Amino acid sequence: MNFDTSIGIKQVIRYEWMDHTVDLLKAGLKKGDIRKELEYYLSNKKGNGIIGDRAEYTKSIAVALLMNVWVTPKQELINLRNKLLKIIDTEDFRLVCHWAMISCVYPFWFNMSYIFGSLFRLQDQVKKNQIMSRTYEILGERNTVERCARYVIRSFVSWDIIKDKGKAGYYEKGRIINIIDMNLIGILAETMLNAVPEKRLPLASVSNCPAFFSFKLSPINCNQILKVNKNLYVEQFSVNEEFIELRT
Repeated sequence: MNFDTSIGIKQVIRYEWMDHTVDLLKAGLKKGDIRKELEYYLSNKKGNGIIGDRAEYTKSIAVALLMNVWVTPKQELINLRNKLLKIIDTEDFRLVCHWAMISCVYPFWFNMSYIFGSLFRLQDQVKKNQIMSRTYEILGERNTVERCARYVIRSFVSWDIIKDKGKAGYYEKGRIINIIDMNLIGILAETMLNAVPEKRLPLASVSNCPAFFSFKLSPINCNQILKVNKNLYVEQFSVNEEFIELRT
């Protein structure tokens, strides 16, 4: 699978910050008012969960990330965002909705999920140096890559996607969400396609995607997915060769 090599995530994004952003959006506040509220909300909240004054620069980056994910995503993601807002109040759906939006806006999040999931298939716990080695293979060994990967890893911990394993730099799987709703599975398929450059993948790769390590998906019914998600279509080249694509 090809990876989008952009990064973009330059701060830890805590789960409760995503929740607060969605609550503001669903309350009907305008974009400018949401930005002001987020600036106030994050003025004393740090990425490690500690309450205390934070630098204006780091706060502004966190606000921009939250705005880009839920409030002002790219035009081609507006329909997906609106679909997710309709279902996000269901508790188990909430994490999936946040994960889907941030993966579409910042594919680096999806890439890091993919790397973790690939390693978790081989072992019950993974080490940070293993994660970084795989990340460098994709993006090159740069200080920016190391720093942003660290932000995503700590965000995963905040979201309970992974857990610290006791000693520093070791991680295990966190929360696992069972997903039987075909509408939600279709949204995850759409997320995956948005996160890869080609916007087209073998259908089998959806159910087997390592990036979904936090989700336990029911067997995929292609006809049902296409029925509930009109943004997707499937091309069949042979009996055993089907590709799922995004409609443009």
